[in-house]
Amino acid sequence: MISRLFFSFLTVLFFASAPVVMAADSDSGRFSRTVTAMDPITLQADGLRITLWGIKPIGSSEIDMKAVDMMDRMVGSSPVTCKSVGGTQADVVARCSVHSGEDLGLELLSHGLVVVDRKQSTNSVPAYMEAQKTARHNAEGIWHQVVTDDRGVPPWLQILLGASPVAGLLLVAFIMHYRLKSLETLQQEEREQAHRKETQLLVRERHVLVSTLEGELTENKNRIEAFMTSYGAMLENLKSKTETPKYRQGGDIVQKHPSLSKTVFESSVSKLSLLDMKLAAQLSKLYAGLPKEQEYVNIEPGVPLDSAVALVEKVLREAEALVPPITAVIAALDEIIASSRKIEA
Repeated sequence: MISRLFFSFLTVLFFASAPVVMAADSDSGRFSRTVTAMDPITLQADGLRITLWGIKPIGSSEIDMKAVDMMDRMVGSSPVTCKSVGGTQADVVARCSVHSGEDLGLELLSHGLVVVDRKQSTNSVPAYMEAQKTARHNAEGIWHQVVTDDRGVPPWLQILLGASPVAGLLLVAFIMHYRLKSLETLQQEEREQAHRKETQLLVRERHVLVSTLEGELTENKNRIEAFMTSYGAMLENLKSKTETPKYRQGGDIVQKHPSLSKTVFESSVSKLSLLDMKLAAQLSKLYAGLPKEQEYVNIEPGVPLDSAVALVEKVLREAEALVPPITAVIAALDEIIASSRKIEA
């Protein structure tokens, strides 16, 4: 075991990392959104996922959490301004700047909390590569470990190995033997810390998912209530014994159901595993039951009054039937949000 540890030690000392390249910007539209940092390269807005252009995460839980913390501090509660360079309407790739003007990707690179993306090119934005070079030179973030590894074999060990290779090997083995337990303890602590930070990231992502779904469903409920108010007034007009029904004067159009949004849910289907199975199934069933394409019915002036009344009553019943399941899911989401706030407090 001592031999394996020694050769692992020498391997770490003599290998360096490879250079990194990244991609060029392209012209596209600008937009501003209030966002929440999800991971080192991802921002979440209402119904929109923004992947920061030109960078990729380190893959170390400790460094990744530092990147998220830094993004939180930079973004604060102000909107970010982004320039889209690709992606889809719900999952866009963009360069983003905070309210004070700093480029998020550039700042993360400068602190060694992300690296430039090998699959992209820096021809149009050389500042990204320069920021990474500066971070490496200053041993910032992940580059502290890389620069330390690049220093090679310590001078004292070179002298000892040159004078007496056997004595050098024995000394290294001796040191590693007595430090093995502390190393194992440190590794265990790092694993536990990584697990805690991964859990924190999942909790954060779950909170954003729940909040955005709750917002969309609340808006849908408000639309249903406004729809019912409008058609309730129409029904009163039809049943009035003192007023002539409006459709008798030139016809009317009846919207068969309220216009409801599914954007957040459809963009978040892949994340439903963050919720418990019962709530995920409840959400899927609810959205599957929401009206799809909008439908309209013309009421001609010659349509019998009873038929017009029956049509509007049916429209109101179907709209009213949507309210209880939406209310139940909103209540379940609100409970999760309230629990998250208690944990944060």
